[in-house]
Amino acid sequence: MSRLSRDRLPSQLIRNAVENKRSNLTIQDLINACGTQSFGLIFIVMALPLTVPLPPGIGFIPAALICIWSIQRALGGTLLWVPKAVSKWEIPQEIIRQIELRAIPLCEKLEKFFFNSSQSSMLKESEIRLASSAVILMSMLIMLPTPFLNTIPAVIIILLGLTILYGNRKLLWINVSFGLLALGFIGSTLYMGAEVLFEEINDFFLRY
Repeated sequence: MSRLSRDRLPSQLIRNAVENKRSNLTIQDLINACGTQSFGLIFIVMALPLTVPLPPGIGFIPAALICIWSIQRALGGTLLWVPKAVSKWEIPQEIIRQIELRAIPLCEKLEKFFFNSSQSSMLKESEIRLASSAVILMSMLIMLPTPFLNTIPAVIIILLGLTILYGNRKLLWINVSFGLLALGFIGSTLYMGAEVLFEEINDFFLRY
């Protein structure tokens, strides 16, 4: 899989795509901006607006798209694909504004902190598939009804996307570990919330 040139950072490509089409920015526009083989970059683009804490359900569509693309890559796919109807979906202006004001600056900080030429090496295909599998899990966590807990898996998805783009093997294993921790944390939160809910329901029926 081809890698991006060092003078074209993901944040710059994303900023150009957003600024060149401030209105009627569609999913297909983002795919075109990322390139047909840039799975890592499309993971970053779709996860950027999800770094802002959101109520349940708001981030379902971008998380579902991330999940679809990460499954494609985990299975060995090299071309981004979405149904034509989905590719024509327009991205809401509020999400575009969040990308510009919050998400792109965060991506720039992550690039500056984590990546330089001395860190880079080509990842094996098996390692890229592992990273994509971790993205699947993180996107599924975002789709779950966990209020305001989407930020943690979204940041991990961004880091995994940067890992795929720049071939940072050390960061791959760090992010996979963080992903497992996030899975345990959010899973335990859901479990405790479900227990409280069941207790409330049980008390209600006992009362009446």
